[in-house]
Amino acid sequence: MFSMILTSCSWFDSDPIEPNIIGSGNLQYEMKSGTWFVVVDSTQYTVATVTILDNNPHSYGKTQDVEPVEGMLVTVFTSPRMTGVQAVAGNQSVEQIEELYHRNSTSGVILLGLLLLCVLGIALIPNTKKVPVVNADV
Repeated sequence: MFSMILTSCSWFDSDPIEPNIIGSGNLQYEMKSGTWFVVVDSTQYTVATVTILDNNPHSYGKTQDVEPVEGMLVTVFTSPRMTGVQAVAGNQSVEQIEELYHRNSTSGVILLGLLLLCVLGIALIPNTKKVPVVNADV
């Protein structure tokens, strides 16, 4: 099990999202409908949330969705792995978007495997506690 964990790390990588970038623009708010949108090449794309890289040092590169902000520069794209138009903060390239959504759970699987090995090791330790023998000579 331990050798499988160490040799098959690529099994735990997420599949690429293959983004098709539509373009970048600044977010605008439509008061009547209450929707956020960005205009790219004369086409209006509705944006519900914006994905950013989480700045928390303990998040280890995870993303978070934030509420749109008037004037925020975003890149909108579509992906075969996601539904609808997606928005990420800033002017991003295909490689940057792939990196933003890339997940690798190898370290979690290694920790889980080590924990399982420890539990199995403890369970297999023979019980050496001696039980006192009581004579029944009455």
